[in-house]
Amino acid sequence: MAKHCKKIWRALVGLGFAACGISKVLGVDIQAKRFAQLNWSESNMKTLGGAQIAGAAMLGCKKTSKLGALLLAGSALCLLVTGFKHNRKEELAIDSFGVLAALSILFSKKCKK
Repeated sequence: MAKHCKKIWRALVGLGFAACGISKVLGVDIQAKRFAQLNWSESNMKTLGGAQIAGAAMLGCKKTSKLGALLLAGSALCLLVTGFKHNRKEELAIDSFGVLAALSILFSKKCKK
């Protein structure tokens, strides 16, 4: 049962990060405004979005899931640290959740058969 829960959690985290990454790559207004307020370029936003899409895709494969989780944790941590630096309190909760979600996958133990 625990193995199925881990797969579901990994899928949910992957879908969440993929959705955020796609919105960054497509330059959705809310993302463009956020990155402009953080003094990041559009190129930086799209690069981070691409990294999130790649990390989310890696979660789908057992062999690359840890690397994907590391990539997602790093991307979320970049946004979290930048949010602290720019005093963006309204976004810190979601960025913190992203870091914790990715780290929970990164440090999860393998299921015994």
